[in-house]
Amino acid sequence: MIELKIEHSLFKKQLEEKIIEGKKILAEKISDPNIIEQKTTEWEKDAINFLEKNITNIPEQLISDIRYVREESHLTFHINSRFYKKQPSEYAKYLSTHLERKIAAFKITADYISVSEIIAGHKKPELETIQEKILFFLQKLYQLYNDNFYSISLIFQINEIEYRDSEPNEIAENLKKRGYGIREADYSSKDLLKISVKGAAYIERKNKTLKNKSKKKQESEANEKIDLVLSRLEELGFGQEIIFNEIEELRGLSKKLNKKTWSQVIKGKVVDLALSELISKDVATFIYESLVDDKFKLLK
Repeated sequence: MIELKIEHSLFKKQLEEKIIEGKKILAEKISDPNIIEQKTTEWEKDAINFLEKNITNIPEQLISDIRYVREESHLTFHINSRFYKKQPSEYAKYLSTHLERKIAAFKITADYISVSEIIAGHKKPELETIQEKILFFLQKLYQLYNDNFYSISLIFQINEIEYRDSEPNEIAENLKKRGYGIREADYSSKDLLKISVKGAAYIERKNKTLKNKSKKKQESEANEKIDLVLSRLEELGFGQEIIFNEIEELRGLSKKLNKKTWSQVIKGKVVDLALSELISKDVATFIYESLVDDKFKLLK
C-alpha cells in the first residue's frame, strides 16, 4: 500500500526544493567534469533517498526512470568517448546535459506523484468500469496538461488502481483513435500518452456538466432545508414576517454564493435575529445547524 509519511504540503515544498537544488548545480556552469560528475551523483542520491524515505511502496519505475535516465544515442556515445574525456570542458558540457535529463526525469516523477489521490490523502479511487478508468486517466492528464508523455500503467499504480496486463496499451490505442490522446510513437508497445486539445476540450465539457449537476443538487438540498426550517419555526410560533423574510432571502443566496460564504451569511443572520431577541439562542442554533450541517458554537 502506497503511503506518504510526512504532511502533504511539506512534502510538496521539499519536492520542489530538490528540483531547485539540481537547477542551481546547472547554473554554476561547472567546467571540471569530476566536479559535475560528483555533484550529479550526490544530487541523484539525495533526490532518490528523499522519495524512498517519504513514500512507502513507491512504484520502482519512478525511481529507475531517474537512476537510469534515457539518453540520446549521440550523448551516450560522447559520455563514453575517450576523445571527450581528453577534453574536460567539452566532457563537462555533456555531463551537465546528463544532469539536466535526470532533473527532467525527477520532475516527471513529481508529476506522477502530484496526480496520486492516495499520496494526497484522499480515498482510493473506486473505478468499476473501463470507461471510468479512461475518464480518470484523462482527468489526470488534463490536470498535468503539458508536452510530456505519461504512462497509463504508472498513473494507475500510483493510485492503486488494478488493471489487466494489456489494459493500459489498449486504453492508449483507444484514446489515440478517438483523438483524445497522442501516443509517444505510433505502433509503440508503450502506454505513454499526452492529452490532445480535443481530449482537453472533452474533459472541460465533462467538468462543466459535473459542476452544473453538483450546483443544482446543492440548490435543491438548500431549498429542502429552508422549507423544513420555515415549517418548524411556524410550529414553534415564530411566524413573524421579518424572520421568514430573512430565512427566505437565503434561498436566493444559495444560488449565488459558494458553500462557505453561504454558511457565513447564515451565521450572521441568526446572530442578528438572536441579538434582536426575535428568536431565542436555541432557535438560532437550530436554524444554523439545520441549514449548515455543522455545530453552532457562538451562542453556546
